[in-house]
Amino acid sequence: MLQSLFRARPTRVWLLLGGAATLIGLAALFAAFWIFIQAPRAQAYAAQPLPFEHSKHVQAGVNCFFCHPGATNGPVAGLPSLAKCMGCHVAITPKDAKDQADIDKLIKQWETGRPIRWVKIFEQPDFVRFNHRPHLAQGVACETCHGNVAEMGYAQVYNLNMGFCLNCHRAQSAEKVTRLIDCATCHY
Repeated sequence: MLQSLFRARPTRVWLLLGGAATLIGLAALFAAFWIFIQAPRAQAYAAQPLPFEHSKHVQAGVNCFFCHPGATNGPVAGLPSLAKCMGCHVAITPKDAKDQADIDKLIKQWETGRPIRWVKIFEQPDFVRFNHRPHLAQGVACETCHGNVAEMGYAQVYNLNMGFCLNCHRAQSAEKVTRLIDCATCHY
């Protein structure tokens, strides 16, 4: 029966092959979408070496740039050194006594003399060129891209994908849009 299908109607063979190629292409596009856009947002968050809750620090009045000074002049916001953490925590008594155990872990780490090895929760793809400085200069608040950190316990990846960035870039003034949506603006 299969032989008669191929002998009798050669166009049917090409239709079958074309359909199969289309399905394979669609599957490849879906896989690329999942790998580069959806998967980073859906990842489980790895356990960090020390407990750290952004919400408690924001509620205490700590500004984003105090702990992440690199955001004001470069592509990487950076993480505070253990010395910077201890600059505050050596003299702070937490409002909630349950939090003292977390501060004690920080002090114990300080006493080892070794830096904290935080687990990275987001890896910027190598082909993306990003710098915080122009965004801050235009008044883009940290929360715009990083979510409402004041309500977050532990840091989470928040909407950091090409579609998210392009939606914002397209919403800028007409004289800026052409430059902002040019591929070379954000990609090497």
